[in-house]
Amino acid sequence: MNGISTTGIRPIAALLVLVALQGCAAINPFQTTCAKPEDFAGAVDNAPLRVPAGKDMPDTRAALKIPALETPEAPRPVDSPCLDTPPKFTPPAPRQP
Repeated sequence: MNGISTTGIRPIAALLVLVALQGCAAINPFQTTCAKPEDFAGAVDNAPLRVPAGKDMPDTRAALKIPALETPEAPRPVDSPCLDTPPKFTPPAPRQP
């Protein structure tokens, strides 16, 4: 046959896919960065919903109620991991009888 045989291209294509996937692992898209307190410290509550005259108020019985913060947030060390990152876990070694 004329042209390039596909038997030689398949291993090269598989190798390129593996190299590309390994490159994705180096980027680590699952690693999160912690938000700095100043990112949300200026957030304010919005005014309650105002419904125009003649319209019904929406059902808010299932709305998420956020409690007021009564105690200040405890300071965290700068090098501490994000709170939304699961801790490292190593199961304990089995005990020898």
